[in-house]
Amino acid sequence: MSEKEKELEKTETCAQEEMTGESGNTNQSNGQSNSEIQGSDESESNIETDDLKEELRELTKEKEDLYQSYIRLKADFDNYRRRTREELGQAQARGLEETVLKLLPVLDNLERAIDASGDPHKWREGVEMVYRQFLGVLEGEGLTPIPSLGQEFDPTKHEAIARETSEQQENIIIEVLQKGYQLGEKTIRASLVKVSAGKDG
Repeated sequence: MSEKEKELEKTETCAQEEMTGESGNTNQSNGQSNSEIQGSDESESNIETDDLKEELRELTKEKEDLYQSYIRLKADFDNYRRRTREELGQAQARGLEETVLKLLPVLDNLERAIDASGDPHKWREGVEMVYRQFLGVLEGEGLTPIPSLGQEFDPTKHEAIARETSEQQENIIIEVLQKGYQLGEKTIRASLVKVSAGKDG
């Protein structure tokens, strides 16, 4: 092999070694870049996971607070309902007691009238006094008799058990068989009445 050929072969060998070295460096550089990117992705993923965990903790705490508020509110409402029921029962008992106390004098006078003897006229006066006293107690509680005789029939206050021909106009009450009463504005017992069917019936 001539000197020239030896020199050319040496030049080619050096060129190949340089290319191999550059390729290795490039691969190493790429490897480092990929590692850096992967590490960055993992770091971002960890941050997002921590944020989600913190948000979950906050939501769990908020749910627990709301549940405890509901428990307290339910307990307060149960106590309020129980107190209201007890107070209503006590008010009803007091109302009944007051009404009975008002009726006791009527009972006393009725007993005196029953025990009375002698003049029938005085006995009648005593019974009438008891009646007025008893009616006064009931009126004091809001009880009033329903006007009926000569009034126009009102189905909310009267109950007709018969219709008869009469000189009165049609639907006018001509006879009261049993008084009706209102307590305040409420009809607690309708009057039993006969109603005119008019002259022609």
